[in-house]
Amino acid sequence: MGSDVPTSRLMELKVVAEMPEVVVPAEPTPEGASYLSNIDQVVNFYVETVYFFKANAAKGVENAAEVLKEALSKLLVPYHFLAGRLTLNAQQMRMEIDCNRAGVLFTSATTDLSISDLGDVSLPNPLFRSLILLPKDANTVSEAPIMTAQVTLFKCGGFCLGHYINHAVVDGVSAVKFLDNWCSIAKGEGLIFPPSSDRTLIRARSPPSPVFDHPEFVKLSDMNANTFATTDAIDAQFKGTSAPIKHVFQVFPFTAQELDTLKQQALRDPSISKCSTFEAIVAHVWQARSKSVEAAPDQQCKLTFAVDFRNRIVPPLPSNYVGNAVVAPLMHLRHADLISGSLSFCVRKIQQSMECVTDEYVRSSIDWWEIYRGVPAFLGGLLVSAWWKIPFDMIDFGWGKPIYAGPVVNDRSEFILLLSNGKRDGGLNIYLALLPEEMAKFEKNIKVSSLI
Repeated sequence: MGSDVPTSRLMELKVVAEMPEVVVPAEPTPEGASYLSNIDQVVNFYVETVYFFKANAAKGVENAAEVLKEALSKLLVPYHFLAGRLTLNAQQMRMEIDCNRAGVLFTSATTDLSISDLGDVSLPNPLFRSLILLPKDANTVSEAPIMTAQVTLFKCGGFCLGHYINHAVVDGVSAVKFLDNWCSIAKGEGLIFPPSSDRTLIRARSPPSPVFDHPEFVKLSDMNANTFATTDAIDAQFKGTSAPIKHVFQVFPFTAQELDTLKQQALRDPSISKCSTFEAIVAHVWQARSKSVEAAPDQQCKLTFAVDFRNRIVPPLPSNYVGNAVVAPLMHLRHADLISGSLSFCVRKIQQSMECVTDEYVRSSIDWWEIYRGVPAFLGGLLVSAWWKIPFDMIDFGWGKPIYAGPVVNDRSEFILLLSNGKRDGGLNIYLALLPEEMAKFEKNIKVSSLI
């Protein structure tokens, strides 16, 4: 059922890139410090995404880079903060954006390859990093651009947009709306979603009053050198992470029919009145993975995933809010209970975790960070990232929708990615890493037939 990564025999993806240009807002924009919320503070890392567009016979691709660059410059007027730099407010000891018009890095590139030479582009491939413009001259996060873009033209007439952006500034929902706006301007149209960038809407209360424990965070006072992200990472060395040497990364496709089978299996329990695809697949993957790894019966198996709270707080955030509007409640079960329980049991636990994200929970999380400062407690647990739920594959710069849109291969063993399969047929792909002996067991446990 699984597919090894990488998935083509291509050993390298050589591109010839032009010297990067600095793109600044096309008009004068406000300068000075821009506030980042407490939620923004804990996701100071970069996200690399690729968008593959096939050749359009009715529209040449030669001017694609110029069209996107010009549209980006216009878009940076309302999104002027993306042309700034992350910096540390030494008095408040928190990150903020210096809106200094330092600009976004942009380059165009060419390759002698066709998109078909890459194999199935819906499967994560480390070679795709050649399609991303990395800020090689930046030594620290504060020196790096918040965003870069690279347009690579393929021999077949198709092209790829490589998008690189700091998560501290946008989450998935606001990122796709930024891209929709970019597309609209590239096609000669106006803004679809005028950005609302007032992050003080989710500022901590005065005085901060957390009412929950928030085990999803590790206090800065308790953290060690292996923590995922820190506020003072603004001055840390700017470099990527490397994949665990012993781990095997693999893709597991699920058809729409298999996903429906999982939901129907969960609904056999009369205490569950409804079950989403997300809840069913996360429950199944969590159980299958837990059955594949050695653990003591009493060991706590941790799981977290992002929950969008835009419409869960009072008053709701504007629909065009730009910034991070998600929390990631941490759930845990005894290993013995997790692997012996039914799929319905696990689905119910996931639903309960999602239901806890109320206005009071969100405010408590923000207040907790104001007092203690901290980092996500990912180590020793799993983080599920549902890329397939965000419509990145619907953007259109004028050459049609991408044949695939998704993240560049992830190299963190505690991450599980739910990805689009590029077919728009209701299916999806699961991408995760395990030790070789664990992966062999997982291949059996992940089969939907194992539940029936």
